[in-house]
Amino acid sequence: MTAESEMKMRTTLIALFVTLLSIGCQQAPLPDLRGQAQEAIEGARTRAEELRELSEEELQALWAIEYTSLHVSPADLAQVDEQLNELGQKRWECYHVSDNGQGRTFYFKRNRSNVTAYLKDLLKLGAIAF
Repeated sequence: MTAESEMKMRTTLIALFVTLLSIGCQQAPLPDLRGQAQEAIEGARTRAEELRELSEEELQALWAIEYTSLHVSPADLAQVDEQLNELGQKRWECYHVSDNGQGRTFYFKRNRSNVTAYLKDLLKLGAIAF
């Protein structure tokens, strides 16, 4: 690329940038999001306060994990998807499958309570960090 063609390209890019910038300035301003942000912060603070008030036993129960299993015979393996979908809708997560020759056993776990609602807000607040 010659110096002259490089200069033309730069001039064209600058003109394009200025044009896009002027178009952007003519658009309506973004809505004020301060109120929505304040509501989100207040909701997170409320949940943080709720967590502070929990006893040690309640906190342990909040993080407790429960387990279940599902044994499926070889004849029923074709219909296993429906059963797995039902368990998934109830927040069960399959973490292991074993096959003993007489069918498959699916092992599931889930948190007893839905702590993700608390975690999302606490992360936003900066109350916890990873």
